Amino acid sequence: MGEQGDGKKLAFVKDYGAYLRVNKGMIVCEVKGRQIWSVSPAELSSIVVIATSSISSEVVKLAYEYGVDLVFFDRYEPIAKLIPGKYGGSMKLWMKQVLATRRKYEYAREFVYAKLHNQYMTLRYYERKYGYELSSRELDELSRSVLNLTDVREIMGREAEGAKAYWRGVVRLLPKSLGFRGRKRTAQGQDPFNVALNIGYAMLRKVVYSAVVSVGLNPYVGFLHSPRGGKTSLVFDLMEEFRSPEVDRKLIGMAREKEEDVKDKKRVYSLGIEEDLVYTQARRLANSILRGEEYRPYLSK
Repeated sequence: MGEQGDGKKLAFVKDYGAYLRVNKGMIVCEVKGRQIWSVSPAELSSIVVIATSSISSEVVKLAYEYGVDLVFFDRYEPIAKLIPGKYGGSMKLWMKQVLATRRKYEYAREFVYAKLHNQYMTLRYYERKYGYELSSRELDELSRSVLNLTDVREIMGREAEGAKAYWRGVVRLLPKSLGFRGRKRTAQGQDPFNVALNIGYAMLRKVVYSAVVSVGLNPYVGFLHSPRGGKTSLVFDLMEEFRSPEVDRKLIGMAREKEEDVKDKKRVYSLGIEEDLVYTQARRLANSILRGEEYRPYLSK
């Protein structure tokens, strides 16, 4: 059980054979008949259930009634999320969203501009604080150059260039004992910091998905990430603005302050994502699509 940024709790169910049920209005976690914890749904913001656990339909009903996020993970990847049965999005907004893909480069450009700018700000923060040289200037130049592009492939090319410079800088910030030599997306042979990044991005994805759905957008129709079967492309689009300020910077700080904390999966799962920022951007994106206005991405300071 961990604290979230809003003061509410995140219930983390990971033990093999764990079972969630309801008893006298409380959500109870048991392993082999032994109670591990019990909590009121009013105290929860999210329940994260690992695939080796199980859950009763009463818990699902209670989570829905109290607005508790219920997310199922397979290792570090979210595989399912509770969506209210009445959700259908706004048909007018969905139609506008599909039509807006004709202007996909405009949205793709803003997502990547924000991503590169926010990566720049993360490295620049440490350059100013400790006098390091961390390739921030290269990221600043790349972010500005993106604003002149009108081809999504070129935009993605600048994003890839920025990633090389950014992770090169992050390597220098982390304790060498963590063994981090750059971003790895495959689970095999990952160092503790890459594992923490996977968890952090999964938690960010959960929040962004909730925000996108709550404003009535279709999570499967994206602009930067091409829509394809089963991929929540728009969620990945909006995530780009928040990866560095809401996950990377916090994990870098955690690793530099106390290296063992970044190896503690429970601590990482409790990483606080500023949900208000994400929901504000989701609303801003929905309004841009509905009204045909310019989209202003989230730029960290």
